[in-house]
Amino acid sequence: MKKIIALAVASAFVAPAFAADVSVSGAITYNYISSDAAATGDKVESDDNKVVFTATEELANGMSVKGNFNLVDDTTGGLDNQGTSLTLSGEFGKLALGDVSGALDATGDYTDVSPVFGGYRMDGDDMAISYTLPALIPNVTVVGSVSPDGANFAGDDPFNTEGEGGSSVSVTYSAGAFSVYYGTETYDEDVQPAVAQVADTDSMGVKYSSGPIMVAFETGSGKNMDLSAGTFPAHATALTDVDVDFTGVAGTYSMGDTKIGFEMQKIEDKTTPTSVTNRLDETTLFVTQSLGGGVSVYAATSSDEGGEDDTDVTRNAVGISFAF
Repeated sequence: MKKIIALAVASAFVAPAFAADVSVSGAITYNYISSDAAATGDKVESDDNKVVFTATEELANGMSVKGNFNLVDDTTGGLDNQGTSLTLSGEFGKLALGDVSGALDATGDYTDVSPVFGGYRMDGDDMAISYTLPALIPNVTVVGSVSPDGANFAGDDPFNTEGEGGSSVSVTYSAGAFSVYYGTETYDEDVQPAVAQVADTDSMGVKYSSGPIMVAFETGSGKNMDLSAGTFPAHATALTDVDVDFTGVAGTYSMGDTKIGFEMQKIEDKTTPTSVTNRLDETTLFVTQSLGGGVSVYAATSSDEGGEDDTDVTRNAVGISFAF
């Protein structure tokens, strides 16, 4: 009898945990990459392999709650919690806390279509707090986000360091085959709170997707930005406190389980108005093939002519991805 009572008491405490709808998802991706850059050999690298635990619950008051706990094996071989967050939704809109997409990060990125290489560099950052307004206008989504100036939970730069607070706002319109967005983001680039290096960035884009065809264009700019050397395949020098313009153009064509596509990404250093310099001028071509069951294989080639002193770089890759 004592065991039965103890089991009943224990069940009373754990029952709320079982009330939520819990699911597990994730992805595992590996790429074999060759490069003609100096002192760079062939390599096999992962692409943020991850497992995501998601719990959702509909509350009696009409609101819903969702918790995401992510385990990410990043490209450095470390295991972290990128994307772990708590979201509360209702008639008031949607409030998200944790390592969440900032307002600019939550939209756009229309020209990031290749499974490897490429990628639009003005797609926004993760932040600590995000709020999505209720749907007041049909087909329009408005998002605001902020990270306080302390060391936040957000797992990605720049907001996990004390002194680098920021905010962003975005507006997206989507109807049928057409989508367009505009977003702006402001943050302190300098890790020293007493030093002001406020980066102001904005981005806009348009996408048309109908049947087998998708085409997209994005453009953005940034003032007082720092760009790491890893941003540039051919330009190996990091840039500090620069004014830059970003451009992305992309297109894809799908034929059943096969997709072919291209990206063209460019970064121009405009710190000196009389001497605009290309820091990135990358063209990527790719083909992907779905094998079913969440498995796809692909091949891509990338050429960056944005280097200095004839340091143009060509890279090739084959890869396999399994999403579950």
